[in-house]
Amino acid sequence: MPPPPQQQPQATAGRSRARRIAHRTRDSCVAVFANTLCSILLAVLLVAGVALFVTWLSLRPHRPRFNLASLSITGPVPGGQVAFNVSDRNPNHHIGIYYEGATRATLFFYDALVASGPAFAGSWYQPNMTTTSIAGVLDVVGPRAASPSWPAFSAALRAGRLPLRLQLTTAIRFRFNVFHSGRQRMYVNCDLLVGADGGLLPESVGAPCDRYF
Repeated sequence: MPPPPQQQPQATAGRSRARRIAHRTRDSCVAVFANTLCSILLAVLLVAGVALFVTWLSLRPHRPRFNLASLSITGPVPGGQVAFNVSDRNPNHHIGIYYEGATRATLFFYDALVASGPAFAGSWYQPNMTTTSIAGVLDVVGPRAASPSWPAFSAALRAGRLPLRLQLTTAIRFRFNVFHSGRQRMYVNCDLLVGADGGLLPESVGAPCDRYF
């Protein structure tokens, strides 16, 4: 016997409400799962990003640091000699530095050449967190009495404050375990003052040198 006509809309409404509740429950579970998955992925990415940043900070190569330790000019100009010593510090905790080929030293009075020659004859390796002395003796070749820079050079030397620039030129590579960086040409400029006796003035002793690639 079929149910009374008035009971059919109620049964249909009940089924519709049940389906809506099931859909909402399913959608809610999907949303919770998606939000949880996204949160886990974001946490993993954040941890990985922090780890990569810390690793990059610890392994990022720092340029070597140079300081002028000593310099002196002996004998006539030209014809005398220049003896110099520059300290070279590798500040990296995990990275060594290869110096490839000869390291050349040049001494200038402004743009006028005073002396030039090799500082290190061959390639060498500097371990991490070590300090090396780069020393050399150069022959003084100028300026000569006939050159335009001679009056200013001789006057500054007699006054006891001769401004000079020592430039070191070399090529370096960084090394971390078995990994090596590309070869880079490096220039080191040390600005200094020499007194009337040819010795380095106190304010130039230990002065930092600029370096650039």
